[in-house]
Amino acid sequence: MSFWARIRSLHIAENKYFRILLLAELLFLFAAALGLFGKDAVYECGAESMISSTGVWVESYEGIYLEGQENGETVEIQNISLPKGTYRVQLKYATDTNMVNSCSVIDSSIPAKNLRTNGTGLFAGLTQTDFDMWLLQDSAHLTVQVQYGGEGMLAVQGLTIYQTNAWNRIGLFVLFCFITLFNVCWVYVCYDKAYRVPPEKKSRAFLLGVIVLFSSLPLMVDGMPGAGDLIYHLMRVEGIKDGLLSGQFPIRISPNWIQGYGYASPIFYGETLLYPAALFRLIGFSIVTSYRLYLLLVTVATVLIAYFCFGKMFQNPNIGVFCSMLYSLSVYRIYKTYLCGSWGETLGIMALPLLVYGFYRVFSREEEEGCQKSWIPLTAGFTLLIQSHLLTGEMAGFFTILLCILFWKRVFRKKTFFVLAKTVVYSALLSAWFLVPFMDYMLTGDFVIQHVSERTIQDRGLYLAHLLFTFFRGGSTVYFADSGMADTQPMGVGISLIAALLVFGLLLLNKRGNVLSDKELALGKVAAGFSLLAMLFSLSLFPWNDIQKLGSIPAVLVSSIQFPNRFLTVANVCLVTVAGVVAKWQLLNKRRMQLSLYIGGMVFLLGISSIFLLNDILSRVDVFRAYNSEGGLGTGYIAGAEYLPYGADASRYWYHEPECPENVTCLDYQRKELGAEAWLSNEQEEPAQVTFSLLYYKGYHAYAAETREELPCYAGDNFQVTVELPAGFEGEVTVSFESPWYWRLGEIISLITLLSMGISGLYGKKKKREEVPQCLED
Repeated sequence: MSFWARIRSLHIAENKYFRILLLAELLFLFAAALGLFGKDAVYECGAESMISSTGVWVESYEGIYLEGQENGETVEIQNISLPKGTYRVQLKYATDTNMVNSCSVIDSSIPAKNLRTNGTGLFAGLTQTDFDMWLLQDSAHLTVQVQYGGEGMLAVQGLTIYQTNAWNRIGLFVLFCFITLFNVCWVYVCYDKAYRVPPEKKSRAFLLGVIVLFSSLPLMVDGMPGAGDLIYHLMRVEGIKDGLLSGQFPIRISPNWIQGYGYASPIFYGETLLYPAALFRLIGFSIVTSYRLYLLLVTVATVLIAYFCFGKMFQNPNIGVFCSMLYSLSVYRIYKTYLCGSWGETLGIMALPLLVYGFYRVFSREEEEGCQKSWIPLTAGFTLLIQSHLLTGEMAGFFTILLCILFWKRVFRKKTFFVLAKTVVYSALLSAWFLVPFMDYMLTGDFVIQHVSERTIQDRGLYLAHLLFTFFRGGSTVYFADSGMADTQPMGVGISLIAALLVFGLLLLNKRGNVLSDKELALGKVAAGFSLLAMLFSLSLFPWNDIQKLGSIPAVLVSSIQFPNRFLTVANVCLVTVAGVVAKWQLLNKRRMQLSLYIGGMVFLLGISSIFLLNDILSRVDVFRAYNSEGGLGTGYIAGAEYLPYGADASRYWYHEPECPENVTCLDYQRKELGAEAWLSNEQEEPAQVTFSLLYYKGYHAYAAETREELPCYAGDNFQVTVELPAGFEGEVTVSFESPWYWRLGEIISLITLLSMGISGLYGKKKKREEVPQCLED
């Protein structure tokens, strides 16, 4: 009897107590849902509420005016009384500087952790700004403080605080999760009473929970390790959230990035797996809480994927738990996840075991009945890599080519070739919605990312000592040419995995003790060889600079790697595979003492390297707390600016109204997400160009609102969206970003492929269930 058949046989829905429980849960959910309504209080604070020691009231600005004062002078609205909840703070102001003045909320009468907001900076091209605030207890002494930065002018004109229902959305979500968890536990207890879950399964589930617990140690504080690429990836999440709120799906241009000009990061850098993080933000969680929840989900997924893949590969779930522990707690994964903040590589690490498992099935079980399903883990793995971190996908592709060369005879066998071809086709179809826009921009556009071939990477490589190092700490050095390993970041695979490689080498020398099958031994040899090759690629000794000089294509490929240590992503999964092979070797030898010493030794080495590193992160690395994006992250950070049009100057991108030549009038201008509306009149006898504060990417269009006539729209000064008005034109103009039809076709292809795979899978399971009784009759 299958698992789900056993669940159905419990008849839980017919249980009187369970029905009462469900009714009570529905009532709780209904009551929580009612709390979403009525949270619309508005608190107005006019100029009469403002206090400033040096500012003066200026009638023309209708507010408190500061100009020429020293840096640090403030305008305050004091003693604001608010109940516990979530709010949107909106400040009306005028200024002629950008990011010099700021607005924040303070309250010395309550603990700092109960007032969660980062405020925001003020911009010359805006007349108001707003930001989120989480108030965790009632307060009667809130102060909104506007700080003058010592340059230009600042006029504070008024304050409005809007109550939101984000707090209630969070409560409803938490209640739903608790109810779901409680019901799962109820079903488990009933299942255990009826069918007696074996103690071994309970132990494995417990150990997997422990692995998740220790892998998530940095998530158990109310902050984030503030280093590396973290801000960039958090801004990607904010881009998804803002895009969804503006009605864009899937997200192609992050609308609020670069002061609202928009940034095409989603087209070049797959964001499929970041949508859950954006969902947490849409529910109402702060940035730091969404970060913790999302990385917890990623950690759970990594632990379970590793457990499933390695357990299936070695046909032993206990080895699956062992390998999952080594993989999830590996030094390199901890470094990339928490210290480097490289979410793309973290997601790549999560997906790689699927490829190892899939290729093992393809090349070692080609004669078995289940071989033809090997395309499923392979397709899942490659699709996840394409849509999360293309660079990891490229490295995986390189090692895939090597693997196919090694086993070229098997590659051209009918079953194997069919599986590999199916993997390529399905991975491409599932990723068509991402690949079509990506290739469109890469082939028809000219971006910074296409001009990085001169960047060298060899001097960024590791020392051999990095690979053999044990007590890694949360350092800051990533360039070793000048300072050596002093204060190095933890770039290595960890002593436990190196020990596994050495033990495997020792077992190979002692061939008499070999009890592995030829397939398992080949797996160990290939994994060991690939791990050594990947570690060699990560070293400064490897001649990357010479390879870069071989031609334009090698130069671009090598430069795109940026840091050779990224090859440790591949080395990491290969070394865990080797550790699993050694465990299987010891298990088949039936020498309990040797097996216990091996497992115990690996756990000990993991503890003094990975757990030591986790504790060092918690005790030494500065904590970064971002609650709202406006002040916690800002909008201007674009890392290496790889996805800007080549030649664009991002330092000039500030909010401004449409720039019009003489005799062109602009009225009723409204800025929108990835667009704008304005009434424009061209009194000239020749066409006139109007420039909008939007970064031009392929897909922008301009229309005359009344006639829907399309107007010329192109990249103007500094690649800003520029609309050409015909001579004598008068009327409302709409500017917006629209995905080309063939992008939409790619989306449809991916959706149809996904649905067809799902339907085919369900039909296959149904057919299999129908065949079982017939087999029993026979």
